[in-house]
Amino acid sequence: MRSFRICAVVVTVAGLAACSNAPAQGEGSLAASTGVPTATAAGPTASPTPEPTPDERPLQSLLPADFRGTEAHTFPVGQDMLARLASAIGVRRRALEAAYASDHGPAFVQMYALRVSGHDPQELLDALPQAAYPNAPAGSITVEAGQLGERQVTVISEPSQAATIGSFYAFTDGGTLILAQALAEPVAEAALEELPPS
Repeated sequence: MRSFRICAVVVTVAGLAACSNAPAQGEGSLAASTGVPTATAAGPTASPTPEPTPDERPLQSLLPADFRGTEAHTFPVGQDMLARLASAIGVRRRALEAAYASDHGPAFVQMYALRVSGHDPQELLDALPQAAYPNAPAGSITVEAGQLGERQVTVISEPSQAATIGSFYAFTDGGTLILAQALAEPVAEAALEELPPS
């Protein structure tokens, strides 16, 4: 008989505990209908960072086909720099898509169209100074906003190497980074003027 009473008490206490945790009738539907969020133990969830919109344009079509009537060379140039650039943003070199247009005549200029799927071209631009001048003394690389014709560009240069590899004039176009590398600013400006219309 005593064991029966103990069991009854245990069942009654468990039932009361369950009732005290249960929502009142209609309480759950009120929160849902009013749109008031309920607190959760997990806390707020962070929304994922949106991926950049893929740039599907053929890269070569973004560069000049010629420079003032001289056919542009499209062979790969600057491979060491591009390998450093890919490494700087944490991708393999083959993930860095590249197209080329260059004139290695008296008015030396090299142009690049660069992009990496899933990466903003600003990442490439931010990594470019160190990739372009890997052995430059600390603080010697300059990165400045500039204007070439009607185009706003970022000008990246290093005084001790200006006469050998030149300066870089860069801007982003959609999901692509466009670069002109030249020994003289007027040459870079003329090259940018030859770009196909966007």
